[in-house]
Amino acid sequence: MFIAIPVGMNYRTERLPLVTLSLIGVNTLVWLVTLICHFNTGGDSDQWVVDHLWLIPVQSFFWTYLTSMFVHAGFFHLLGNMIFLFLFGACVEDLIGRLRFAIFYLVAGLVAELVYIAMSPTHFLSTIPMCGASGAISGCMGMYLLLRAAADIEFKYFLWVFFIYVRAGEFEIPAWMAIMFWFLKDLLFAVLGLIWQHRGGGTAFGAHVGGFLGGLGLIYAYKLVEKRRNETEVKTDLIIDPGAIRTPIRVHLPAAQATSETPTIFLHDGTEQTGPFTLTQVQGMLHGGTLNLDASYWSEGMSDWESVADLSDRPLA
Repeated sequence: MFIAIPVGMNYRTERLPLVTLSLIGVNTLVWLVTLICHFNTGGDSDQWVVDHLWLIPVQSFFWTYLTSMFVHAGFFHLLGNMIFLFLFGACVEDLIGRLRFAIFYLVAGLVAELVYIAMSPTHFLSTIPMCGASGAISGCMGMYLLLRAAADIEFKYFLWVFFIYVRAGEFEIPAWMAIMFWFLKDLLFAVLGLIWQHRGGGTAFGAHVGGFLGGLGLIYAYKLVEKRRNETEVKTDLIIDPGAIRTPIRVHLPAAQATSETPTIFLHDGTEQTGPFTLTQVQGMLHGGTLNLDASYWSEGMSDWESVADLSDRPLA
């Protein structure tokens, strides 16, 4: 048996992922409450939870489209989802902002549920209950893919042969490769389930596919809006035309640092343009909180402005 678990990213967040930690807390709290109720009622509460908190399409209880994202069928179901939520959610929240991430997370979860219903044999007449945060978390993975496709994901692996421990270790692979493998696997099982018209329980692969595509769509729309906003700013007198720049502009340098780097990076925070700076200075401003991750940067040789978040973990030359 071979098991690989994602344990980290080559990305350091610049702010505490409050939304991600809050989502983990709510999911865990709901599971603990349902577990306590299970023991206090001898298991009689389980059916009430399924009927009132899980999503059962035929019942059409509107609140279950929300509550079902926070209910889990067991400890390992919860644990696996929370690992993925922390790894991908914290990074996406840091890159796009807390409020935007909270909205995107819930929207991706709703899209996941609707796609799951669409791929069910009886659609809104289905009596099969569904729960779990995996649809919304798949949305986080889709968001991460468009935001940091070239990044690496760190894995720890465990290998058993005939239940005898053999080996453990770690490895890294590009994010686009790992995420696309997960997505294509889920897509395959979702299509097979649609063809064979599965009517029983199990993993809601259709929800995974829907959430992933929802996350992709949300980030694509976000990047499109940001690009148009930046193109509008380019028309102002403050912004640099990457094809026409020849001389530096007004400079606001942070405290002097002993470095041999040549200042080549120009910054634009949406209202003011500054530069040139060195990479060390930019990273110092990011870590010090004086430079917002929503700012853009440009350096000689670039054809357009890019997000300054790309510089936060770039190695120094």
